[in-house]
Amino acid sequence: MKAKLILLTASIMLASCVSILPKPGPEPDIFRLSEVILPEQIAAMPVVLVELPRTSKILRNNRIAIAQGVQGIAYTAGARWAAPVPQIMAEVLGDSLLATSRLNVVTPQEGVHPRFGLMTEIRHFEIIYDKGPELAPLGRVSIRAKLINRRTRALIAQKQFNANVRANENLLGAIAAAVDEAAHDAGRELGQWAADELAKVESN
Repeated sequence: MKAKLILLTASIMLASCVSILPKPGPEPDIFRLSEVILPEQIAAMPVVLVELPRTSKILRNNRIAIAQGVQGIAYTAGARWAAPVPQIMAEVLGDSLLATSRLNVVTPQEGVHPRFGLMTEIRHFEIIYDKGPELAPLGRVSIRAKLINRRTRALIAQKQFNANVRANENLLGAIAAAVDEAAHDAGRELGQWAADELAKVESN
């Protein structure tokens, strides 16, 4: 699996008109989430079924969310991710598990029924202008994860992973890079945690 996150830009006004994203300027119109570097040899076992992440309705789409206050969310107009956020993060998480060199991964579409499953919920996948609309924002990604034994339905472990990365500047390319880095930071930490927890199970 190769995670690809593309930001398609046209007009950059927010749909709610509460803030404005920076103009693209000389930046390219399409941004891709960088790919996870996978090892040459993928572990044979244990195999983990990575389910499509759950999330709230406000993130169950390909719109670019900007946090407004404690509970508010605004969207950009004319700017989209190439696929819905849950699909994008499913690819990132699967690749992050593979990148540990200690786990193998299957998806529900493959029809394989391994012993272990990874269930996740995307709590945050957004931009935060925490220092005002003129300064570089944060990219925030937060994921709640559960490892389960799919045969007994027993919970093996659960944990929340949070990543915040500030953009280098208030430009679309830098903002996309901040979300990119936050997504991969959370995914990398989750992958190592999953490998460690399943190693404990396998050793018992």
